Amino acid sequence: MSYRIDFACDDRDPLQQELNALYDYRDDWPTKVQHRARLNLFHLLLEDLGRRGLIGRRGAALDVGCNAGYYSKMLSDTGYAAVHGVDIEPGLVKRAERAFGSNAPGHTLTFEVADAERLDTSRRYDFVLCTEVIEHTSQPGRVIANLAEVVAPGGILVVSLPNACSPPFQLARLIAAVRRKPKDPVFEDHLRWPFWRILGLFRDTGLERVRATGVNLVLDDHVLSWAYGKPFFPALSRLNFELSRRAPLCYVSQFFFMAYKRRDG
Repeated sequence: MSYRIDFACDDRDPLQQELNALYDYRDDWPTKVQHRARLNLFHLLLEDLGRRGLIGRRGAALDVGCNAGYYSKMLSDTGYAAVHGVDIEPGLVKRAERAFGSNAPGHTLTFEVADAERLDTSRRYDFVLCTEVIEHTSQPGRVIANLAEVVAPGGILVVSLPNACSPPFQLARLIAAVRRKPKDPVFEDHLRWPFWRILGLFRDTGLERVRATGVNLVLDDHVLSWAYGKPFFPALSRLNFELSRRAPLCYVSQFFFMAYKRRDG
């Protein structure tokens, strides 16, 4: 089933049912809504890069931190002939392989267990994707160097990270402090990366940033608990999406996306 943009996240929709089953978040509506928003953004980002002539050859693509593989599928559906997804979790790799693995000539999707810090840098790719991985690594500098190295001349790199200075994360930090909650290591990882630090990650790698965007300004767990499933929710979700992906508001969106191009060669 090809991807299409949606803001309702209605469980009666066949595509949403597919995503729910793939990612196990049918009853976890905050994760479901936030993930669908990021898929929406990536879909539009691919269209924007293509429209601007920034995507050249659609040969090999690499998805680092592929999880259950849907981003890899989106790259394949966009026309990349050989998409390879890697993730450190064997169970996720098996799930992605079962759902999307393909050896069809000119339309291959393969998946492999691999660590982003020890990425095989002997190959070059026309498109490299890395979503919400860097913040969870112990050696982010090595991951950044690996990602930059595998981008082919003329190729594109898209990276996303959680933005520490976004309203949802700052509100969550305040609530945790007031309630004196024990520290959550995953949440603490998200608070390491404000947008100004993210913008400098690839400064000395020979890559040129061609797009910065983001998603989600206001839909934290508290707002979602009130709004999700209400008749007005799709309109609220769409408004939040459209505002958060455009400058200057993208710089305080919860998930910050950057696209880079290697122009040498």
